[in-house]
Amino acid sequence: MDRKQKGFTLIEILVVVTIIGVLAGLVVVLIPKGREKANQAQCTNNIKQLCQTLISLDGTKFPKQSGVNLMLYLFKGGHLAKSEENFQLLFCPGDEFDSWEDTGGVTAYNEASLDRQGENGELSSYAGRDQLDRACAAKKASTDSLALMADDSEDHHGGLGFVIGYTNASVQFKRKFEDWKIDVDTEVKVGEGSEIEVLQCLRTDD
Repeated sequence: MDRKQKGFTLIEILVVVTIIGVLAGLVVVLIPKGREKANQAQCTNNIKQLCQTLISLDGTKFPKQSGVNLMLYLFKGGHLAKSEENFQLLFCPGDEFDSWEDTGGVTAYNEASLDRQGENGELSSYAGRDQLDRACAAKKASTDSLALMADDSEDHHGGLGFVIGYTNASVQFKRKFEDWKIDVDTEVKVGEGSEIEVLQCLRTDD
């Protein structure tokens, strides 16, 4: 009886190695893209909830606050419960520098004061509209769709763009190149002096 067993040929081994290499390459490419899509979706949901809550407040004007304080007003005024789940709305999951875990928890928000203009930046990764500046202050009844809040930097989405929430409660992801014709390697800032008009009245609290 022939006891010899047929082994793999060199070509078969190379084919298997090639297939494994292709699959590994797909994993390396697709996982970051999938993670970024998930971050964009969560970031969009966060901003939408915050914008809708601001719009639902009584009166025709938004709170007279600026930057992060515009969002903190919702908690200080009792319009959003002071819970860990709600405070996490203040952070984009793609933010490379700020996160809920870094803030110090619920205590940090209980101790935060709206009198600290421009000093509460670590409590959110979003920039809020400057309602203290008459040139920037927006009204709810305005027919213009103005930016109410947005990512405070492009670092949240790998330099691709910004999630922006508007005064009509719509939320969009604006890509630097596709929407604004700006090279992806060019840094775009939020706030006064920004090359993007829609971002100029937002304050980052940096």
